[in-house]
Amino acid sequence: MEYVVIGIIVVIAVVLGGVLWWKGMKNKKLLEANVILKQESKLNSSKLSEDDMNRLMIQLEQLPLEAISDERNLMEITDSKILARVNNLVPALFQGGNAAANAVQASGKVLYQAVIPAGAKLAKSQDMAGAVRGIYHGAEGVSGHANLVAVNNTANVAANAAAAAMGVASMVVGQYYMTQINAELSEISEGITKISDFQDNEYKSKVFALVAQIQKAAKFQVNILDNDELRISEIANLNNWEQECIQLLGQANLTIAGFSKKNDLDYDEYEKELGEAQNWFIYQKTLMEVMSKIAELKHTLHLGAVSREQCGALLPIYSKQVQDALNQLCSWHQVQVEKFKINVEESNRKRTGFDSFIHTIPGWINEKNRYRSVSENTVKKIVDQTNRYDIPQKTDMIDLFQEDVKIIAKEGKIYYLPQEAAQ
Repeated sequence: MEYVVIGIIVVIAVVLGGVLWWKGMKNKKLLEANVILKQESKLNSSKLSEDDMNRLMIQLEQLPLEAISDERNLMEITDSKILARVNNLVPALFQGGNAAANAVQASGKVLYQAVIPAGAKLAKSQDMAGAVRGIYHGAEGVSGHANLVAVNNTANVAANAAAAAMGVASMVVGQYYMTQINAELSEISEGITKISDFQDNEYKSKVFALVAQIQKAAKFQVNILDNDELRISEIANLNNWEQECIQLLGQANLTIAGFSKKNDLDYDEYEKELGEAQNWFIYQKTLMEVMSKIAELKHTLHLGAVSREQCGALLPIYSKQVQDALNQLCSWHQVQVEKFKINVEESNRKRTGFDSFIHTIPGWINEKNRYRSVSENTVKKIVDQTNRYDIPQKTDMIDLFQEDVKIIAKEGKIYYLPQEAAQ
């Protein structure tokens, strides 16, 4: 009996040891496989079907440096909270990135890429059991392949992984968009500082304050994107600022259209009115650009859940009003240019009246004496105001919230490669 008990104990010990060894080998293989999460785009819904969750996979790729055609397209992720989330989701990415950083001194030819795909489909691999086949693109198309091993996910693990993946993807894309918007708003702010001799200080201060508020909203903060209550509050603020922008834009449109009624002018008076029109022209353009940035910010704060078209629904309406006002301004300039015989290409105007009479003989000697010079500043204002402008709208561009999120580990740093740059 004693031997039987000993035998049972030995069998149990062997079984437990085998289980522990099998789990250790499994974890080791996962680490060696370098893993990331695969996510389908339709997981934006809070309710995940079992089929959706079972399709989630964790994968990682090792690629040569030439897989990135232009490294200037990489946006470094420096926010500590985002980096912590990436590390929690894809710890092997950091391990791979550090390994690559150590290896770069020897070869400098590898990087690691984690992809959170939106509906990406991968083919079965013939080289590795239980793996799928991925491809990477170089400047001339497909440059190579990578074997990717999937993690066995239960439904609950997959659901948690999906939520984590969507959170990381939203943070990364949100930071990218807000960084772009903030840089563009800085250029807009610099543009209105160039306005001079503007008499309406109240209007000027309102425009400056509006731009400053939008700039503040565009500064990336993880806490806002990560908190539904704060995001909704910020979107409400943007809606209020949008209404204020519309009111200021309406005033600019009416003022610009009003110049078309100023026809009984001499040349000096025309130059003076031209300068005033330029100020309103800049304000009008600025406010249209601000409206465009507000629409982009709303789309970003909605984390792509609300389309660009819906966020920017007011842009086409007010863009038409702007074009109507500019058409009237352009017609006014055409009348004045004809009246004063202005040649914007030669930067001169034909002498008229008594001035023309006293320059008759000098004009016979040299044709140029029949004309008076027009300053470059005046010519530029006429050209700017008659050429109009278009406000670029991103409704027809790639929405990165709906695309694969590619996270790159390179030389110990973590980057985001936008899908539009990867193509």
